[in-house]
Formats: sequence, structure tokens, C-alpha cells
Amino acid sequence: MYDANTGEMRDDKKHMSMLEDFWLPRREGGRGTEITTLPGGQNLGELKDVEYFKKKLYNSLNLPPSRLTDDNKGFNLGKTTEVLRDELKFTKFIGRMRKRFGELFHDILKTQLILKGVISPEDWDDMKEHIQYDFLFDNHFNELKEKEMQLARINLATQMDVFVGKYYSIEYVRKHILEQSEKEYKEIDKQMQKEIDMGLALDPINVTQMDQMDRMNQAYAPEIQAQQQDDQAQLDQAAADDAHKKQMKLAKAQPKPTSSTK
Repeated sequence: MYDANTGEMRDDKKHMSMLEDFWLPRREGGRGTEITTLPGGQNLGELKDVEYFKKKLYNSLNLPPSRLTDDNKGFNLGKTTEVLRDELKFTKFIGRMRKRFGELFHDILKTQLILKGVISPEDWDDMKEHIQYDFLFDNHFNELKEKEMQLARINLATQMDVFVGKYYSIEYVRKHILEQSEKEYKEIDKQMQKEIDMGLALDPINVTQMDQMDRMNQAYAPEIQAQQQDDQAQLDQAAADDAHKKQMKLAKAQPKPTSSTK
């Protein structure tokens, strides 16, 4: 406490002990001061306040609560739809922290190289853009997400296959549906041509022609079937006519009855 008269600092605090009793007088009423003994040890089993601060502590750590609170939950390598939102949030938080540590490592490396005389400050400006840090990642979730997205693209490309050549081109499907970059597009073409030359795969042109022939056969199937039925009917009629002619010839070849035979 500051004393304005003398300019000195004084410590006149009077600390009250929790073991002391205090009596407060009453102004109204005829009764005097009452002393009530409070029951002890009644709320020792209630930890709501502790749980509140515990939750705040976990939130400040940016850790997923499921990792700290769920004791009976094991590690589950499920689908991407089964990953909790807190896990995704924690992954993004780790990515931001790694980015900050990357800047810190840049600063430490710059100081070390310049003080040791390895490079000059001008050299650092030229080489800092080519320095990167590779951190370990949880690749399982990233692989699952990538595979599911790739499967969705393949299913969409399969459904659009009937419209290729009519509403969409092959290049459009490969670049916009399958999300192939220009480098991947050229590299895959080279690989496909190499496999065709080695006889490991069919030429897409031949496959397309066969598909077109199959589609034409399916389109003209009713007419072909009707023509085959007509041809079969004509063959049956011709066979019946031949059989009738043979019977007529046999009948004419038989000898005519005479008076003696009668």
C-alpha cells in the first residue's frame, strides 16, 4: 500500500484465516446474531467445476477430445466418412504449425549459414525459394480420400461413356472428369501405345469399332431376327414342296392296274 503522506510503501494487509469465525450483527428484528455451522464434505463428489476447466484445457491444446476422453475407443481404420470433424480440424492445425516451424527453420538456417561464412545475405535471397521441409504425414486418411474421389470420377466417366463422340470428347472426359494434367495425359498416352505395341492391350480404335458393331447389331437385332425367320420359313416351304414333288413322282412311277390284276 502506498502512503501519500510519507511516500513509503506499507504492507498492512490483514489476512483472514479460513478457520476463524465471524459474526455479523443484525439491524432489524429482535433476535441476536446467530452462528450456523455449515456442513462439511457435502460437495466433494461433484466435479462439475473441475470438468469445466478440464474441457477448457483440452480445447486450448487443440487436441481432439475423442483422443483424451474416450478410453474405450480403439483406433479404427475406416472410411473417410467415419473420420470425426475434430480429427480434420486437428490435422489442419498441425499443418499450420508446421508452416510456422518452417519459417522458424528458415530463419535459423539463414543465421547459421551467414555467421559461418558459408553464404552471403545476397546468396540467401536467391536460394531460400528452393529450400523446403518434408514432414511426416498421416497418409492413410489422405489415401482413402484420394481413392474415393478417384472412384467417383471413374463411375462418372463410365456413365458418360455412352455420350463420348456425341456430346463429349475423349479429351474432355480425361482432362475435366478424370482430372488428368497435361503431363499425365501425355505420359499415359505413351504407356498405352507401348502396351499396344507389346500386345498387352487392345488398340482403342479396334475396341471402338467393335463396340460400334455391337451397338449396330443390337439396334438391328429385331430386323435381323425377322429376316432369319422369313428365310427359315422359305426353306421350310421349299423342303415341303420338294417332298410333295417326290411323292407325286413316286405315284406316277407306279404301274397302272390291268384287267388281270383287277
